[in-house]
Amino acid sequence: MMQTVAMPFRKRGKNVLTTSEFIFALSLDLGWFSPEQAKEFLNKAKNDGLISIKDDEIKPNFDFKIIEIPLGFKPDLKKEQSVFERIIERIVVRELSRKEAIALVNKKQERMANLIEIEISALLVAKERDVDVDDLIDETYQSLIDQKQK
Repeated sequence: MMQTVAMPFRKRGKNVLTTSEFIFALSLDLGWFSPEQAKEFLNKAKNDGLISIKDDEIKPNFDFKIIEIPLGFKPDLKKEQSVFERIIERIVVRELSRKEAIALVNKKQERMANLIEIEISALLVAKERDVDVDDLIDETYQSLIDQKQK
């Protein structure tokens, strides 16, 4: 998701975009979404803490210039991000690389003797770093129940 958020800012060469510029970039410029899907993505990115919107100005809550975007990248509209991925993205917004965030989560899980699931380790790391993930706790619980029932 961070790659998708970063791309309009890179394409326009700006640190701040208006809502219409952001939606235009995702839909017409890049051709990734319909305008309606781009609006939905914008709301999801805001709810996930990846962007801030104030007075119709959108700012990324992370350094979009350091996000690696592979050549030919295109977001998969059908692939829903796992709760684990969303927790990691929120940790990354706090100035860590994705690799560092995952290393912290793995280290936490090892310290717990692998008695807890990786998603719980990620929640604990996020909480230790003062990352707001309260809205993902119930979803994490439900995803773990769903995994156990499969």
